[in-house]
Amino acid sequence: MQSVANWEVQPVAEVPLSHPEALQEVDRQWYTQATHNGLFGEGNSFLLSISGSGSSAFGWVVVKWVPGAELAPRLARAEEGLDFVAMSMDGRVVCAVTEEEYEYWIVVQHLR
Repeated sequence: MQSVANWEVQPVAEVPLSHPEALQEVDRQWYTQATHNGLFGEGNSFLLSISGSGSSAFGWVVVKWVPGAELAPRLARAEEGLDFVAMSMDGRVVCAVTEEEYEYWIVVQHLR
């Protein structure tokens, strides 16, 4: 997905990898941006795609956000880091997390 993975992309929020509760803070920042930018559809549903070994077998999956879900901690893989893309059900909003050299980036794009 070029809209979140190219050299021109700038994050809307950053969380240092060294932060003592980095994944929890990524979750908070991601949820704030997802809510503010209209990611969630009817019933708090959205599309999710993850990166890493074996992830291509799943493609996009429909996910329902529930309070306390802890998405980032559940998706983080010690050996592969944390990278995922969430897209609104209508395909107009993307809210992604990517692990960069020293921080996690939360990236938001409005499409179409």
